[in-house]
Amino acid sequence: MQPKEMETPQEIASLIARRILGDKLTDEENAQLDQWLETSTQNQQTYQNVEETDLVEQIWLLEKSGYGSRMAERFEKERLQSSHRRLWKHTFIAIGTAACILLAVLFRFPEHTSQPAQPPTPVSLIQPGSTAAILTLADGRQFDMQSTNPDSLHTLLQQVAQADALKEADQIAYHELSVPAGGEFQYVLPDGTKVWLNSKSNLRFPENFDKEGRHVYLKGEAFFDVTKDTRNPFTVTTSGGDIRVYGTRFNVTDYDQEDFSAVLVSGSIEYQSPHGKSVRLRPSQRVVYHTQYDHIDVQEVDTLIYTSWINHQFIFKGETLENIMNTLSRWYDFTPVFQSDEIRHIRLSGRLNRQEDIRILLQSYEASTGIKFRINQKEIIITQ
Repeated sequence: MQPKEMETPQEIASLIARRILGDKLTDEENAQLDQWLETSTQNQQTYQNVEETDLVEQIWLLEKSGYGSRMAERFEKERLQSSHRRLWKHTFIAIGTAACILLAVLFRFPEHTSQPAQPPTPVSLIQPGSTAAILTLADGRQFDMQSTNPDSLHTLLQQVAQADALKEADQIAYHELSVPAGGEFQYVLPDGTKVWLNSKSNLRFPENFDKEGRHVYLKGEAFFDVTKDTRNPFTVTTSGGDIRVYGTRFNVTDYDQEDFSAVLVSGSIEYQSPHGKSVRLRPSQRVVYHTQYDHIDVQEVDTLIYTSWINHQFIFKGETLENIMNTLSRWYDFTPVFQSDEIRHIRLSGRLNRQEDIRILLQSYEASTGIKFRINQKEIIITQ
């Protein structure tokens, strides 16, 4: 039996949504969809784009949050006002909320799926960050790390450390490495420990590790690859608590107005909260300290999500839109403005290269959620 001809985009969207979401199709329905795919390379590209842009996962997250149902109702209301209201009403009921949203993505926003995504024209004021940092020595001298010769700076720091070794034991002096919004920087500490500093972060460390011990102070976010020394532990102090290690790789996040968190990639770390509560982490675990409630939460996680930034990627997995925009704002140096509190709590996923235009990700969110992002100078205004 030959499959019947498919005449409407609604039918196509219904079958695509059902197949990707795992709903069992009849033999005739499978034949119909396969026939549509074979009709043109554009149809194949449409199907491939849906699979590759996390649209199905976005739909699932929207459904879970309850936002998807409201969005589907809105699209249905619009379509019921058209001349094909009976057909649209029947289609929405048949394929369910998730497919409604997919249908809207496919045919309300055809530019999202009819052809491969093209990089948009660069935004004049909101652009990706770059390597940038200022090193302030204990004596007040400052160095722009982008323009300072690394060899000359290394020699200078050695001379400063040697002079500091002659001071009295109670005279502890620290250097400070500051990374601005829109910046990132990699630095090697006196003991050989490698540190990646993210945007809007500060790291204070002693001039001489042999004298003051391996004790650093962090504000912001950093990834540490600590040189192993069983006799001399490495301690990271933040406003959200202390981390003590001997040799390991881990990520620490401690920004204002956000909960403290640390993710262990390898080795072992001990976390102690400001009020003395402590926990030891195993690899692939994340500790979150909820400051407001003085509560520690330990989770099993995919460490690649939380360390993706050192590999020049943003990876979000079921994250609130508020956290996503806060993370992006530090790298792209803008201010997010939410027009309603409800939007802040919508959970989304996504992936973006840190050197790409931010609008690539924002446009995918617009297509899959109906949320609008408007760029105004150094602000991004988010509305429903």
